[in-house]
Amino acid sequence: MKYLLSLVLLYTSSAGAQRATPVVRLSHYVLDSFTAGKVLLKSGATYNQKLNYNALTGEMIFDADGKYLAIAEPQNVDTVFIQDRTFVPVENRFYELLLPAAAPLFLEYTCTVQEPGSSIGYGSASNTTAATSLKTLINSGGAYDLKLPDDFKVKAGRNYWIWKAGKFQKANTVQQLGKTFPDKKDVLNNWVKEKHSDFFKQADVVALVAQLEQ
Repeated sequence: MKYLLSLVLLYTSSAGAQRATPVVRLSHYVLDSFTAGKVLLKSGATYNQKLNYNALTGEMIFDADGKYLAIAEPQNVDTVFIQDRTFVPVENRFYELLLPAAAPLFLEYTCTVQEPGSSIGYGSASNTTAATSLKTLINSGGAYDLKLPDDFKVKAGRNYWIWKAGKFQKANTVQQLGKTFPDKKDVLNNWVKEKHSDFFKQADVVALVAQLEQ
């Protein structure tokens, strides 16, 4: 079993072996903690492991006794299940399925990390130095740690997508939804006006798209 698992996973960092999983929210991970889940491969094989999604690197991460492993070949994965949540691979990232429907709704988690520019003298700062520092953090495996260095500021982001007509179409605004559902523009505008839909609230977006799917 361990041998087969090694064929699917890529060892990414050995730092922090045997560390305890914190109960506080992880700034660059989607879930509050690593949670028991299942990976279903396109071959039909399944693997059970503690999972979390790293929005900074765009990888599904395993916690194997404090060692962090990432799926090496997402294209071989069919679905990832974590509790009642479902994730599917899209190119080199994973999207969460929010609404299974004829035109299903997905959520892409993103993460922007800002680091204060390192001083280069005379009160100035270098953005290039900051960017290099972030690249070094990722390459060294530091981006897999449960907590980033204190000087890195994390800003979570998200993009909504609808799979329709054989491609992913953006669903972040009323205008984008109008292009995806051109025959439902009246329903769309009336619903947003009556319900005061807020695209910053996931529940509002799911309810709106569910209405358009009817």
